[in-house]
Amino acid sequence: MDDRGSAAGVVIRPATREDVDGLLAFDMTVVVRTRDDWDDVIDKASRGERLLLVAEVEGDIAAFGQAHHLDADAVDHAPAGWFLTGVTVLPPHRRQGLGASLTTARLDWIAQRSDTAWYFATADNVASIRLHSGLGFDEVSRASSIHGVTFAGGEGILFRRSPDS
Repeated sequence: MDDRGSAAGVVIRPATREDVDGLLAFDMTVVVRTRDDWDDVIDKASRGERLLLVAEVEGDIAAFGQAHHLDADAVDHAPAGWFLTGVTVLPPHRRQGLGASLTTARLDWIAQRSDTAWYFATADNVASIRLHSGLGFDEVSRASSIHGVTFAGGEGILFRRSPDS
């Protein structure tokens, strides 16, 4: 994947080991990652097992996004497939299109592996739902957990984007 700019001064690119310090600066209230965790994610990405992209603004990491394959989960009946697995944007950089740029780049990556992309979100996350709806995602189901993730407010929504979307 080549570097690509989404707006003036913004570069979307695969993460490298040199990015770990920048990634550690993110306040991860849901998932806490150590240096070793980030190194493991970057190693898996280098082997094509998953994707970790960063968005740089003026040379600093302002956001990151991930995608990878999830196996079927028998407990909550979640499907197997290639999933967008989260975007995090630092507060000063929100509402500047970084989430959309990272999502488009991740969808391009998934399209090289599958005709179908999946994603899930808490039902309260209107901004994420609106963004993904505009990219062709349709609601599939609602549940209290999807792939082992439970949701604030108690309800998550599973979405799918298929070639005919």
